[in-house]
Amino acid sequence: MIESFGILASMLEKVGLAALVILTYRAILRSRLPSLWSGPAIGVLFSFGAAITMIDPLVVGPGIIVDIRVVMVGLAALFGGFWAALIACIVAVAVRISIGGAGMLPGTVSIIMAAVIALVFVRIRGSRRDLGNLALLGLAISLSLSSVLLMPLDFVINTAAKSLPVLIVRNVLGTMILGYLLAMEENREVEHNTFKELAERDALTGLSNRRALEVLERRNPNHDTTELFCVIMFDLDHFKTVNDTHGHSFGDAVLARFAEIISRRIRGSDLVVRYGGEEFCVILNDALLSNAARIAEDIRQQLAGEVFGGDVTVTVSAGVAQSSEDEPSVYPVIKNADKALYEAKRDGRNRVAIHAE
Repeated sequence: MIESFGILASMLEKVGLAALVILTYRAILRSRLPSLWSGPAIGVLFSFGAAITMIDPLVVGPGIIVDIRVVMVGLAALFGGFWAALIACIVAVAVRISIGGAGMLPGTVSIIMAAVIALVFVRIRGSRRDLGNLALLGLAISLSLSSVLLMPLDFVINTAAKSLPVLIVRNVLGTMILGYLLAMEENREVEHNTFKELAERDALTGLSNRRALEVLERRNPNHDTTELFCVIMFDLDHFKTVNDTHGHSFGDAVLARFAEIISRRIRGSDLVVRYGGEEFCVILNDALLSNAARIAEDIRQQLAGEVFGGDVTVTVSAGVAQSSEDEPSVYPVIKNADKALYEAKRDGRNRVAIHAE
């Protein structure tokens, strides 16, 4: 009994050590890796975790080691899918073979069994991370312990059979503890992204707000890009009168519709920002000034052709400016586009003006 508790204590220690992979898992979640590569990255992470647990294992006999490698392989399947499980399995098998010893064959078989069982489990049960599902995954991968039958019969009877209950508890607790910590990290990251999205999103129009421009500027603080971009500043004409005459709910409907018109006209790589109450800013990446002016004119004409509330029309003025090698930052270009917008409004509104150097 004391020996069994020693095994359990050692395994819990390994779980604590393996939990360090959470730091790397967090980095993967926050990276800009495409979804195609996030699975393999998670596989490499759990491969590293499996290798760590085999560096200083609990030795129960000559060449016979006990660790939580199957937990790592199982969690790789749950959190990273097929490629993660495959990578973790291959690396863990390679490490186990390099260790050698009498338990090499059953140890290798147990790793492969754990990977297959975990993938089947995820296929059937889904990739839920709640404690109940984690406990069931731990029980499922415990079926890999049957590989001990490849060992001599006397070892199976005298050593393995006595340790079997504790090893099952090890798998269940290891899967639950590490899996729950990783799931908490995932949830924290989802909440972080949600709050970030809300902080950078205008609730009425669904467009980005001015904070998105700050993010854009921070992403390229040195402005070392060679691509020129254009800025279009829009301002709905006499919008205060529209609100005062027809009500704020009517004005909100106009703003939402205008946001939709802009969004449908530009590319997915461009940025649309609700800059102020009735002001909108469009960042056109890798665009010529003439193209930007044409886009602004198309948007102006489309809004002018819209009829709101049966008989109300609304117009918009626009100013267009382009970046330069001497002025690659976004804010000076916005300032220039705003100057052009002022000219458009001064010249009678419902028109597009281009900033001239």
